[in-house]
Amino acid sequence: MSYSTDEAQVVAAGFLAALQSNALYAPPSAACPPDRPLDMDGAVAVQRAFVELRSAVDRIAGYKSAANAAPLQEALGLTAPITGVLFASGARAAGSNLAHTAYRTLLIETEIGFRAARRIGARVLSLAELRNATSTCIPMIELADPGFGRTRFTGLDLLAANAASAGFICGTAQSAARVDANEVRVRLCRDDTTLHEAQGRDLMGDQWQALLWLVNTVVELGYVIEPGQLLMTGALGGAHPALPGEYVAEFGVLGEVRFSVASQQ
Repeated sequence: MSYSTDEAQVVAAGFLAALQSNALYAPPSAACPPDRPLDMDGAVAVQRAFVELRSAVDRIAGYKSAANAAPLQEALGLTAPITGVLFASGARAAGSNLAHTAYRTLLIETEIGFRAARRIGARVLSLAELRNATSTCIPMIELADPGFGRTRFTGLDLLAANAASAGFICGTAQSAARVDANEVRVRLCRDDTTLHEAQGRDLMGDQWQALLWLVNTVVELGYVIEPGQLLMTGALGGAHPALPGEYVAEFGVLGEVRFSVASQQ
């Protein structure tokens, strides 16, 4: 089901109202008639309308890739990754103590991020051009929240609701030219228990190819990447429920990111 502009705005307004009250999203696919199921165009239209509503009160901080792993795509009924928009209000400082009450269903992911060095409003045609358009490489934690709680949702619902984009924590940035992002080894621990280990190249076989896909997909969707905006290529290792405890994410030469999750009251 493709939405008209007015229909997409109605669904997006429902998302925004739920977000602002920390209530659960209603999956748009559940409201579609059987003969007009939610389709990719409809999901993209809703996400764009949702982003436009949010950007009126919150600054766009960058863009992210989601559902990069083939098993997750299969489970969600997708055939490719999806993208979402990061907002400035989602930024948390390293060392933060995260409260469950600020989210619906908080998930923790380790990612590698990059910052744009220049404005990008057209397709990037080569990795050399992409490297010149990138300034720094950053160890990152994504704070993901699909927003649907225990309600069953599809990959297109996830896309429409901005791909679980809830927040992020940045570590210390380094020059992208001085870091081999593919060789970065990642380990996430909670209270000295290892949750996962991964390597930069685990994502689509090459961090730079993953970044090129993200940049070009975002541009094709009609966005313009501004200098300094973040670009998060996707999860390295799994997504973990945010259980209470002390977390440390080690990123090899990129350093580490520490934070904690408060006990639920």
